[in-house]
Amino acid sequence: MTHSRDCGILVGMLFYDTNEDPAEGLDRVFHMRLMPKINRLFLFILLCLLLLGCTPVDEMNSTPTRSGEEVISTAKAHAELTRQATALTPPPTPIPPSPTATPPTPTPEPTETLGPPIAIAKYNAKIRNGPDEAYNQIDIFYEGQTADIIGRYENPVSGTWWYIQRIGEGRDGWVWYEAVDLAGFIDSVPLRDAPPTPNP
Repeated sequence: MTHSRDCGILVGMLFYDTNEDPAEGLDRVFHMRLMPKINRLFLFILLCLLLLGCTPVDEMNSTPTRSGEEVISTAKAHAELTRQATALTPPPTPIPPSPTATPPTPTPEPTETLGPPIAIAKYNAKIRNGPDEAYNQIDIFYEGQTADIIGRYENPVSGTWWYIQRIGEGRDGWVWYEAVDLAGFIDSVPLRDAPPTPNP
């Protein structure tokens, strides 16, 4: 027996008494039509409530069930959406490394500009007319005196001789390298030929 049929019997029991004569039941129904409107409204509300009460509980509380295929397809759709969202997410922008401070370039020390080559007498040295002791002495280069160097001769026996040009009084000539201190740019001094050796 269904719920709707049970509700119909219940409603019929409200208006029908089994001990009554059927004709009296019809008369009762006829008199109900003449009831005031408010009573009919009340009965209508009561009838609606009874019908709602007869609705099967299983139908009210039942929730639609999904098949296994629907669950799997829904899960796949969610997974695909997640994958697409991950693919569309741009990679993080790399942070450039901070620039390394360049140490300042050291300022080069000023190079001393060398002047013309100069000879300074260490002691009272002999000035000769040639780059060797075989030549005659022509003057004395006194200790502390200075002179310009204008020539050089490399003697294979006694070493280097400088040809000096006197700044003050005195004669120009050759002086042995051990007798003088040097100043200025010596590398610029040109080689000079030795004069003929004097006759013995």
